[in-house]
Amino acid sequence: MQTARSNNTPFWLLLIGLFLILVSKSLLTEGMFFDGVTYASISRNMAEGQGTFWNPHYTQTLYPEFRQHPPLALGMEALAFKAFGDHWWVEKAYSVLMFLLSGLFIALIWKRTTNNLRWVWLPLLFWLAMPLVSWSATNNLLENTMSVFVLLSVYLMIVGYQRHHKIWLFLSAVTLLLAFLSKGFTGLFPMVFPILYCAFDQKRKWIQGPIDSLLLLVSVVVFAGIMFLVCPGSFAYLKDYILLQVIGGGLYEATASSRFYIVFALLQQLMIPYVIAMALVICKARSKVNSKVFEFPPDKGWFYSFLILGLLGVLPIMVSVKQRDFYLLAALPFFALACGHITLSMLTLWLPKITPKVRGWMTLGAGCVVLLGVVLNVVHLGKYGRDEALIEEVKQKIVEVGDNSIIEIPQEEYTQWAKHAYYMRYGKISLSPTEN
Repeated sequence: MQTARSNNTPFWLLLIGLFLILVSKSLLTEGMFFDGVTYASISRNMAEGQGTFWNPHYTQTLYPEFRQHPPLALGMEALAFKAFGDHWWVEKAYSVLMFLLSGLFIALIWKRTTNNLRWVWLPLLFWLAMPLVSWSATNNLLENTMSVFVLLSVYLMIVGYQRHHKIWLFLSAVTLLLAFLSKGFTGLFPMVFPILYCAFDQKRKWIQGPIDSLLLLVSVVVFAGIMFLVCPGSFAYLKDYILLQVIGGGLYEATASSRFYIVFALLQQLMIPYVIAMALVICKARSKVNSKVFEFPPDKGWFYSFLILGLLGVLPIMVSVKQRDFYLLAALPFFALACGHITLSMLTLWLPKITPKVRGWMTLGAGCVVLLGVVLNVVHLGKYGRDEALIEEVKQKIVEVGDNSIIEIPQEEYTQWAKHAYYMRYGKISLSPTEN
């Protein structure tokens, strides 16, 4: 009889290989999305004493008092700079660590909802099939850290319901507050999870869900109040953040041509995993073994719960005219979990039928994918993943003017935000506009 490990070795190798291939141009190379460079600059400054947790510092001329986002992710990354020093790879290592932690909590949630780890590669593979996931893994977005706390909050709620103890709900409230402190209100959507859990769990009264969600909300508010008392600067900081970014930027700073932009972005991310999932469901529907399409362990409630939770993490973003596709990141794991649950029954019928010979060829093929991923990363080692010309410009300017300088640039270049990010990250140089 095939063991669980031998059954799934090809798929684990495939998962690792695909990740290495997808990040090969960015993992071991210099350069990243300018938002990530910006956050790395602020975190490095904080680690070196330029700014504090509740008063972050960007540059001397641009956001010397940074209030654009909550500070937790920046503070956590600052710890990485304190531990390893000021190297270009520190922010990438931190970003990949957050990616791996998100994968870990997806696996733990899967174990709790299927009672085993045998097929844990399945939701992880669906997750990795979403283009934003591998892109964000090496680009140091605040959503990476927020996703960890969002997933942890849902995991703690599931543990609490399975163990019938309210303490887990209060722990989940703490992690929800941490999710908010990482990127803001978009991290609070798991508050509705108790409603979904109780609605699809026949052993529970539906009214318990709204009560627990209300208890979560009250707990988050209470913990926030305690934080305001213990950390006096926190209230002023978050007040400024809400006024400047949530109300000022969210309602009036349009970055999308339509409020439906985030929906179209979601459809693009789900195209590959949901086409695969629907193909497997159709195959199961036509199978003579079992005609019940939606019969999968432990029950179909998990599929609906995760699917709806993912949608609730996306659709409220339509309220704002400020939308970017990476705002989806914290919700994508739940769509991956939903895909995993809807296809699990098909795989439990199909995978045990794979012969040892076929499984051996699958393992060999997946091993080749891993080898290709390693080779591609080695080939790109030490090169530039993006923004080569700008980084070279910055390095040359550092030689000319030295670190910790303020230099003037033409007015039309001042709004090139990537320029600010790289000059501060590499040379601690602030940019000032000149009319000439």
